[in-house]
Amino acid sequence: MASAILTSAKHGAYLAIGLYVAMVLVVSLSAQSSQSIDAPIQVAQEHRAQSVVIDQSDSAGVAGA
Repeated sequence: MASAILTSAKHGAYLAIGLYVAMVLVVSLSAQSSQSIDAPIQVAQEHRAQSVVIDQSDSAGVAGA
C-alpha cells in the first residue's frame, strides 16, 4: 500500500516538473518572438531620430556660414 502511494507521488511529481518546464519554455519562446517582432520597428525609429539630428546639424552649419 505504501509502495503504491510513493509510486503515485513520484509520478505526480514528475508530471508537475514536466508541466513546469513546458510552461517555462512556452513563456520564454513567446517572449523571444515578441522581441524579434518589435526590434525592426525600434531600429527604424532610432534610425529616423538619428537622421533628423544629422539633418538639423547640417542645416545649422549651412545657415551659420
